[in-house]
Amino acid sequence: MREEHSALDATVSGEIGGLGGDVTLDDLFGDDWMAAHTDSESIAGFIESCSHEVEGQESFESIPEREWDDHVAAHSEFDDWRSMLSAAVESYVGVAQTPTPEGGAEGPSAEASE
Repeated sequence: MREEHSALDATVSGEIGGLGGDVTLDDLFGDDWMAAHTDSESIAGFIESCSHEVEGQESFESIPEREWDDHVAAHSEFDDWRSMLSAAVESYVGVAQTPTPEGGAEGPSAEASE
């Protein structure tokens, strides 16, 4: 069971999408987002369903790019990891920057801004 959460220890560089600091995969790929865009209910489940053991950032980054892209294409609505990551970053940044004028209504649509 400890292994189930080891995939969440992997982090994505804060330089992606101009994000400050380190952002975990769990931050970018929330459960609601994963359920809407993949056949997994969490990023941990998505990573665990690939054929590689992931225990941290180094092991995550060691997955051959073509194999990871094939996994993403087979188990999500995206053609490759770059597309999936870009969509998650856009969603993450949009939700983080969306103002809540009415005192914090949950789940504002990132698409509704402007």
